[in-house]
Amino acid sequence: MALSPIKSQLVRPFLSHVRLSSTAATQNEIPTWNDYFKLRKKRRAYEVAFYLPSTVAPAAGTFAYFLQMQVDPLTKVLGMDPLMAAVVSTVGAGFGGFLLGPVVGNTFFKLMNRKVAHAMDVRDKEFFEHIKKNRADARLNSIRNPVPDYYGEKIQSVQGYRSWLRKQREHYRKGVFGGNVNGLDD
Repeated sequence: MALSPIKSQLVRPFLSHVRLSSTAATQNEIPTWNDYFKLRKKRRAYEVAFYLPSTVAPAAGTFAYFLQMQVDPLTKVLGMDPLMAAVVSTVGAGFGGFLLGPVVGNTFFKLMNRKVAHAMDVRDKEFFEHIKKNRADARLNSIRNPVPDYYGEKIQSVQGYRSWLRKQREHYRKGVFGGNVNGLDD
């Protein structure tokens, strides 16, 4: 019994930087859903901004590597003509960098916005739970009735979310009842 206050005093300095997730802390850091959507838009801007540098840097590095490489025209590199291997490798590195652009942008966003990064992750989970719960059934998809914004990527505000909900309900009605739902009085 006498050791418990001492133990808590010894452990407390090591746990001072640990943050436990809670909805109250999230709502203090991101008070409204519109603030969350603004941060989400900002994060997407970071992701898009990093497409170009993350594409150009690996492609330029690969190109520079093949440029300084001494090549015998009679030998093969990667089982191909050396020029073709250089072109394929350069394009492949650029494409790989292009795919990593959003990951790098998201990481940079989290580094620049450390205060709200954890709260953003919590809100993302909560938002995507709303999306999963309210989206229309994809089995009702057809050529005349495509699923509108299945993952909710185009939602930019609370009004956009409400509009998305209306579109999901309309998709469901069209899939179940068929045809135009506005002219049901014929």
